[in-house]
Amino acid sequence: MRSVLIAILALASFPALAAEKLPEATQNFIDKAAVANKFEIDTSELALKYGKGADVKSFAQQMVTDHNKIGDEFKSTLASANIKPPPDALDLAHEAKYAKLRLFTTENGFDRSYISEQLTAHQDAVELFGDYAANGPTAAVKDFATKTLPTLQHHLAMVKELNGKYTQ
Repeated sequence: MRSVLIAILALASFPALAAEKLPEATQNFIDKAAVANKFEIDTSELALKYGKGADVKSFAQQMVTDHNKIGDEFKSTLASANIKPPPDALDLAHEAKYAKLRLFTTENGFDRSYISEQLTAHQDAVELFGDYAANGPTAAVKDFATKTLPTLQHHLAMVKELNGKYTQ
């Protein structure tokens, strides 16, 4: 019995054999950040295809470029921290928003709807990343949030300017 107990304790001391559970705040951030990034890329690809305004298409191209880079950095951060990446998929709420935006591809309201969705998405992302940068418990992920936050704040400023133009 004693040897079995020693063997269990020995196995538990090896990190490779004993899965470490991420703090809940880190898992929530990872899941939300992945969905947000995919949503911003997917909707921006729609804008490149169906957008009318040159400024909307320019913004959309920058979102695709920047968010693909952010996604690559995110995956690299998770890999270096030995954290399993979340699925590359939208959650139900974002799938519904994406489907709603696709409805506007045959109408004149696409640009306004896209800008509105990007405004909300970037407000949410700035809040998410700002909170994790300030309070996140996992150092590597916190560093990623801190490094990415200025880019998201810049995107928010850009989309606020476009929103003012498209909601008048």
